[in-house]
Parts: sequence; C-alpha cells; structure tokens
Amino acid sequence: MGKEALETEVNGSTSLYPGGWRENLFSFGVHMTKKSLRDLIDENLVKPAFTDPFDYSDPDLYESEDIDDLPPTGTGVYIFKHDDVLSAIKSEFRSSRKDILKALYKESSWKGFATIEDSLLSKLDALEGQFANFKDVIDLCKRHLHLFRLESPEIICLPPVLLTGPPGIGKTRFMSELAKVLSTDFFSLDFSTISSGFILNGGNCSWSDSSPGFISESIRRSRYANPIIMLDEVDKVIAASRFDPLGPLYGLLETHTARSYKDEYLDIPMNLSNVIWVATANEPDHIPPPIRSRMIEIRVQAPSAAQSREVVKAIYQELIDSHPWGKHFAKELDDLIINAFASLAPRQMKHELLHALATAASRCFSEPRPIVVRPEDVCIQKDEQHQNAGIGFLANIS
Repeated sequence: MGKEALETEVNGSTSLYPGGWRENLFSFGVHMTKKSLRDLIDENLVKPAFTDPFDYSDPDLYESEDIDDLPPTGTGVYIFKHDDVLSAIKSEFRSSRKDILKALYKESSWKGFATIEDSLLSKLDALEGQFANFKDVIDLCKRHLHLFRLESPEIICLPPVLLTGPPGIGKTRFMSELAKVLSTDFFSLDFSTISSGFILNGGNCSWSDSSPGFISESIRRSRYANPIIMLDEVDKVIAASRFDPLGPLYGLLETHTARSYKDEYLDIPMNLSNVIWVATANEPDHIPPPIRSRMIEIRVQAPSAAQSREVVKAIYQELIDSHPWGKHFAKELDDLIINAFASLAPRQMKHELLHALATAASRCFSEPRPIVVRPEDVCIQKDEQHQNAGIGFLANIS
C-alpha cells in the first residue's frame, strides 16, 4: 500500500498508524479505547494478576473474644489488636508468615494480671530463708508490692532489675523460685550465645528463614500480662556491628515505649508494658550505660558459711520434690553431708547433690526405704575453679 495509513482515534485525537498495525494490536489483546498509552501499559504489561491471599471462607479465622463479655477494667490488658493482625494477613503473600499471623489471629489477645495474694509476704519471708544472700532483692519486691497493694486490683509490678555478682551464686535459680512465689510465669534467655537481635526481636520477614523472636513468643505463651522475663548474662553478649542484640532493650525497658513494641517478623504492635524485666551480669561495666541506667542494680554476694548450709538444704529439698523418685529419699540430709556441700557455689551444689543421690540409689537399689545419702556417696570433684568457689573455712572441707 506504500505510504497508505490507517486513521485511528486514541484519547479523542487523530493519529496516523502504518497499515497492518491495527491487526497486530488486536492480536495481542489490546483494546484501543480512550485511554493513555501509560494506562494500557500499566494494565497489560506491568500489573500482575492478583488474587486475595486471605481465605475469607475460613470460619476458624474469626474465633476471637466475645465483645459482649469483656473482662473488668484494670484486671488485664489486650496484648495486640486483632484488626492489626487481620490487616497484616490481607497484605501478606508469603505463606509461612501468613500462617503464623493466622495462628496469632486465632489467639486471645487478652491476658490478665498476676495479682498479690494475702500469703505473698509470708512466702517471700520463707524464700529469704532459702536465699539469704538475695535479701536486698526480696526487700525491693516487698516495698513495691506494698505500693501496689494501695489500689485494687493489686497487680504484681516490679521495676527492671539488674542482678550482678560472681558466677554460680544462684541468680537464675532464685529468679525461677521468685516467679513461683509471685505466681506468675518465668522465661529466661541466655545472652552469652546471642550474636544478633534476631533471637530477641525476630528476623525481618523478607528473609526466608526468619521467625518471631523470643520476646513475642514468650508473651504469647504466658498466662499473664506480667510474666518475669530474665535476660541472663547480658554482659557476655556477642555484639555484631549491624545487629546489636541489646538494641531492642532500649525500648522494652521503658514503660511508655514498651506499650507499642513490635517484633520485627510479626510487625504487630504489642503491649509489653507490664512485663517484669530482670537481667543478670557478672561484669556490669560491660553493659552499655543507657541500658544499665534503665534498671535498678543490686549486687548479690556469695552466701556466707551459715547461708551456704541453708542453700544446701533448699537445693536438696528442691531435687527430691521436683522428681518422682524423690519420694524414695530421706527428707533431710545429715549435718556431715551438708558440710561437705556447703563449700561449693550454689550451681555446683546442685550438680554434686544430684550425683550423690544417683550414687546412693545405686548402692541401695534393693534396700528398704527411705534412702539416706552417706559420706561414701559424696565424691566432689575438686579442681581450681571449685576450690576458688569455697567460702571461708568450709572451702577445705572434703
């Protein structure tokens, strides 16, 4: 046709196209209407076909709190909002994260407070009998509990605490027992093995192997809005230049910012303002000053000779009470046995006592009950570290 042209109307104007283009355009499914070329490109070349990833027909997704049966004000808090989770599900296309968000959506976001029982102060007195070297910590608990008893509901609330002192004196064991006395939940994370904040705070959801962090998982598992979360040995953290493991603590240790904490993977605001934070350290000078200043620091001394004897009794009682086989043993230890273990740091006491109990069980397997631990059942490994842990004259008792 030579220079023959096809006149086509686009956006109300007249343009000239070479002959044969009309057939080519329609063969690619492009319907020439009164739209700009940019609109046509967006619709046909750039924007992929989209299907809503959220299954609105799944009835299980809508099992949440009954808004007509709300709990009394002040007895707990909503940790997260289901609307926030629902929005995140609708916009998520990765199946792994979407499944985790759906599981979160099905959970109740309401958590009640662990409250002060009438017998709590007497229980704290009994705890002090077992952990006399933690008297300052117990005194702090009593003062704050008296404060929160002034108003109902009497919520268990403590400020962030940093326990410092030599290794092996029972800081972790004490906090576990304190949680039992306070009737709240207890979670502990060893910071000496952490090299980034992902473990604590969750990983970026764009990474294939990411998951929610320890903090959000702990509060989801907790029965209460005010569990104890222990950050063990924060002075030994292995810091990385890009991913500071202690970074999330700057916000978590402040009440006003902890109300809108976000796990990096979930990316859902969570109210963690009622969590009881406890950190431990052997060398507190290794902790960044801004984090250290957010906590009340209490130095825990190694137990005295008399206190060590009470610790031995308490650990022995804990061992026989916490295992089914404990009922086969005598309720008390002989003074000579107590003296043999009193020279050790509490951490080693537990290991050596367990070894002695196992030896006694082997010796008296077919003998009448109860089994009594005898001197020949005690075989304490004496190395330089354990001898340094000895206290006063008891350090030389074998």
